[in-house]
Amino acid sequence: MQEIRILSHIYNKKSKKIKKHKKNIHICMCLNNKYLYPVLVSMESVLTNCNKKKTFIIYHILCSPNLTQISLKKLKSLIISYGFNLEIIFYNMGNNFMNLYHNRISQAAYYRLLTPIIIDVDRIIYLDGDTLILKDLNEMYEVKLNDNYVLGNLDFQSNGIDYLGIKSKKYINSGVLLLNLEKIRNNNKFIHLLNITINNTKLIHQDQTIINFILYPKIGILPSKYSIWNFNDKLDIMKYSKHLRIEININEFEMSLNDPTIIHNVLCWPKLWFSNTKYDEGLTACKKRNNCNCKKYSDLWHFYARKTNYYNEILYFSRKKKNFI
Repeated sequence: MQEIRILSHIYNKKSKKIKKHKKNIHICMCLNNKYLYPVLVSMESVLTNCNKKKTFIIYHILCSPNLTQISLKKLKSLIISYGFNLEIIFYNMGNNFMNLYHNRISQAAYYRLLTPIIIDVDRIIYLDGDTLILKDLNEMYEVKLNDNYVLGNLDFQSNGIDYLGIKSKKYINSGVLLLNLEKIRNNNKFIHLLNITINNTKLIHQDQTIINFILYPKIGILPSKYSIWNFNDKLDIMKYSKHLRIEININEFEMSLNDPTIIHNVLCWPKLWFSNTKYDEGLTACKKRNNCNCKKYSDLWHFYARKTNYYNEILYFSRKKKNFI
């Protein structure tokens, strides 16, 4: 592992005293310049909906080495609005995993693999940038980990590590995780398995496969409300369940869809920030008219995007159908 250093650490000076009287929740996200605005909007949704009297959010942002000062400044702007409930630590991840990214999987996607090594806390919530958090995360942060290294949401690619010799019933999606960092650090085989796996040139679903492989079999399942996908309806959930190797409670998933804590927007492509009807002429991200809820989820994403100081920029790049920069 190459050297990792603190790029920046920002907080309201008065918050040091305040956070002692609140529940500290540690959240990790990965970041490059391309994903700046989605990460910013996800963070905004967390901070908008956290319990201001009880919850103190400590963000650990794992940054690509070419992250610009402009990008850094935009994320730091959250301190102005939420300084009494927020602390942000930025890590320069250097050239780690530079040679590993494939297709649409970026170098930054792999950074989450190093959280047990570089972040010295007992547990942490990991969130992808395409998440929206609609409630306070205190309850999720206290979910029992028992003997598990990680809790996550089952992925429909349930055969994800079969070709590596493990037929797991619990192949999880890597976009929303509750990680037991203390327990992972105490596993002497973790670094060894990580080094072996990342050098496998035939990995499918790269970082996600690595997480499922090296943490097997101590993988548990999050309650669905903490990582519900942007399903259209109960029928979508039933279709999803047919891909899984264990039975799920369809009614529980439907309840979670109607009253979610976290929505993970994995089912629409292009992503939601490209699907607002102002510039998509009434078409959803799935290019279908009135046949799915892409517009509903897109409108929700833009609701939180408007709360940031950079909504005009977000609209500009999304209308151009360009990558965010």
